[in-house]
Amino acid sequence: MKIPVGKIFLKWFLRIFMLLCLLLVAFPVVWLAISSFKNQLEFMSDPMAMPQVWRFSNYITAWKEMNLSQYFINSLLLVVGTALLYFVMLSTTSYILAKYRFRLKGAMRMCYFVAMMIPAVLMLTPMYYLFDSIGWTDNLIILMVIYAVISLPASIFMVSGFMAQINDAFLEAARLDGASEFQIFSKIVLPMVRPVLFFSVIGNIMGTWNEYTIALTFISSPEKYPVSIGLHFMENSVGDKGVVFAGLVIALIPVLVLYGLFQKQIQEGVSADEGVKG
Repeated sequence: MKIPVGKIFLKWFLRIFMLLCLLLVAFPVVWLAISSFKNQLEFMSDPMAMPQVWRFSNYITAWKEMNLSQYFINSLLLVVGTALLYFVMLSTTSYILAKYRFRLKGAMRMCYFVAMMIPAVLMLTPMYYLFDSIGWTDNLIILMVIYAVISLPASIFMVSGFMAQINDAFLEAARLDGASEFQIFSKIVLPMVRPVLFFSVIGNIMGTWNEYTIALTFISSPEKYPVSIGLHFMENSVGDKGVVFAGLVIALIPVLVLYGLFQKQIQEGVSADEGVKG
């Protein structure tokens, strides 16, 4: 059977287009990695040239002398703490809104809907003055709570929608067998919505790692800076662009590793639609 010329043309057009998109995405990353081995003179003379000497010492300087190791640890603590809080609040709240009936359910949904419509940056000033008045600024734990809460509204609408599709017969059968509400939640509901929950948590982790504005507003002590703020101050204080780029590469590695390890789960979360139906 002869394939129409139009389909062949479309296939190759899409392939070339995707290849161009790949090059556009990959080129800045490759350029950043190569530039991280240059010194200031090489970078200023020709930013696009290969380094004359591959200076691995730039990474040591960024990690030790520029205090990037402390910023890295702070960001790891923020990511882990925020992810745990976010997962607990997201899963439990979504389950309650999806499977429980109570008087204020509609009001709660409306509150989350309104919160979803308000840009986070508009809440920074009132939140800062409120927390500063009670001494809750410059605290990584409070920052974890802020990150987790701000990320919730849109995710709750998504996850609760998936949980609502779970057949109630599964839950009633478990109750008849003597299962507690926690057992139903942890052993029946959570496994059924695992892909979309995983996708939401991964998105929260990446957002927390890259966040800048909220951290800059609430954190004032340099020893508590996350990577995003630390890199900004490093750029202003270091005269060698190679060291700055080395710090950027180090900060980029966890995101690339995370996506590489959990690429399949992320794709399952994006495409999850029929897995929760009973």
